[in-house]
Amino acid sequence: MIDTREAGDARVTLTEKTQRAQMEWRQGRAGQMRLREKLKETSLAGWQRRKIELKLKLGADGWEPEKKIATSSMEKIRLLNSEFPKEWTIKHLSEQFKISQESVRRILKSKFQSSEEHTEQREHQRKLKIRAFKRSEKGGSK
Repeated sequence: MIDTREAGDARVTLTEKTQRAQMEWRQGRAGQMRLREKLKETSLAGWQRRKIELKLKLGADGWEPEKKIATSSMEKIRLLNSEFPKEWTIKHLSEQFKISQESVRRILKSKFQSSEEHTEQREHQRKLKIRAFKRSEKGGSK
């Protein structure tokens, strides 16, 4: 839903994302305080405690990395860290791949391995897109 408001002589349109951000800004402190109070409860199970800690750390939207990288790059990150852990630290990997340290930490923590079939299918789709792009490039330059 898009909110349209009158602001003096101009008409201002707020997107859903902006509306959500405004509401979070208003409710943010109160919500965090409620979560911190709930965290003090001793009756919480371990998983409940971790869930609350993650909400406090990451905010209401959860984990949303600024930049996403290819699966092949993730595999390179895992390989470099496993083969040369002293040289390829989380900080060094994040600088080299231009992603956050939290992203590198999550990639290294993850044990996801795509199947051969899925990898081949993804590679085939990539090649098709490249061919289509080259065709459109040739058609546009005539």
